[in-house]
Amino acid sequence: MTKLITLNKGLIFTVIFRMTNDYDISQDLTQDTFIKVFVNIRKVKNAKHFRAWICVIARNIVRSYFRRAKRSQTVSLEEIKEPAGQSNIETTKKSMIIQDALNRLSERDRMLLTLAYYQGLSLTEVAEVMRVSNNNVKVCLYRARKRLRKELEGYEHELLSAY
Repeated sequence: MTKLITLNKGLIFTVIFRMTNDYDISQDLTQDTFIKVFVNIRKVKNAKHFRAWICVIARNIVRSYFRRAKRSQTVSLEEIKEPAGQSNIETTKKSMIIQDALNRLSERDRMLLTLAYYQGLSLTEVAEVMRVSNNNVKVCLYRARKRLRKELEGYEHELLSAY
């Protein structure tokens, strides 16, 4: 069981943190996720679907948290493991521009982009987490990227400039 936590805690914490944008809440909800995983571990029928299954649990726990708290969800897509003492102002500015654009997207778009690009889940895994077909994931990702691109219009110079 310890190995399951070690292998998946970064993934789950990051997904939760990007949905809540609160470090302390993310730690608590990550712990709640693993408690629920351990209680329901026997329900996993195929080990290759474990990552998607645990992400679904995390997503549902965050949604329950927000329903209870009656707060609107925000997603922060800042890098969790930024190098200590990062001094590059341009990198920080680029991250802030992208984060602001992502925050203006719907929860579904943020979740899709986070799972596919920031967490590197396969289309099949994203489909399982989002509970849609693979083809639907492809279409939704295409549309989410298009909406993100629209939100980033006018920032091309800042985002594409060399460090």
